Amino acid sequence: MSKVSFEQHFDHWPVDFKPFNLPFKSLFPIVNHRFMKKILVPFDFSPAAMHAYRFALDIAAGNESEVIVLKVVDLTPVYIESLDANPYYINSMSILTELKQEARNDFEDLRRGTDTNVPVRFEVEQGTVSQTVLKAIHQHDADLVVMGTTGTEGIRELLVGSNTEKIVRSSPVPVFAIHKAQKVANIRNIIFPTTIDLDQRILLEKVKALQRFFHARLHLLYIKTPSTKETDKELNGTLERFAEFYDLTDYSIHIRHDPDEEDGILQFASRLEYSIIAMATHGFTGLTHLMLGSIAENVVNHTREAVWTHTLHGHQ
Repeated sequence: MSKVSFEQHFDHWPVDFKPFNLPFKSLFPIVNHRFMKKILVPFDFSPAAMHAYRFALDIAAGNESEVIVLKVVDLTPVYIESLDANPYYINSMSILTELKQEARNDFEDLRRGTDTNVPVRFEVEQGTVSQTVLKAIHQHDADLVVMGTTGTEGIRELLVGSNTEKIVRSSPVPVFAIHKAQKVANIRNIIFPTTIDLDQRILLEKVKALQRFFHARLHLLYIKTPSTKETDKELNGTLERFAEFYDLTDYSIHIRHDPDEEDGILQFASRLEYSIIAMATHGFTGLTHLMLGSIAENVVNHTREAVWTHTLHGHQ
């Protein structure tokens, strides 16, 4: 992980302007006036989706939130595999109507077996999963997506990736990727891998809001790879100033030596019980994504912990 010099960062400030002498709120006003109030849950009735649904209900119950459950009916594979140029020209609407009604009936059975006072809406839409979910985020003004995932690996990860990975990469709102059954009340730690970037105020405000919601301890994690020139003592001092800069509380600093950043994060998370991982992703697509990849998306694919991601999309 590369390090941003505090001195370099402040070079553009006026000489008589000293940020650390100002009240924190004057530098970074609270940006999360809506926090996890509309939660979108893509849902396919799989065990992973069930874990995500229950996690979303758990968040909503403690936050007076609404949960929107979205079932996507994707007929694309049928079109691709059919030899008929217009395979559903006559019956496509009836097939779609039947699939939608079947999904609604199945969800009503699920709803009746779930003891919750959380407002829940169930919707069925046709399309590809990732594009339909992204469209629904805007339509419903959702401020959080909670998705179940089993991850991907090998050649499938390289060529296709998971729907969760695609949404993590492109979502305009934070995404929780859920791998297993997990209760909100059991979360005690938030792992925040950092490159010590001083231009991520929105991201840090969201992470702090997460910390307040979960009543969790924040673990600042820096992965020291062989290319890192700073000593552990220097890095520790820089991380302390980073915490002061963003007015962090109830935190601890961890410097882990590892040849690979992703592996370092995964190994650290595997040893810290009752934790979630909070990370930023740059949302690269196309050739840029193929060349540079994303540590956050790789962590989502390979960890067993819940991962919260926020896509920077060129703004912080």
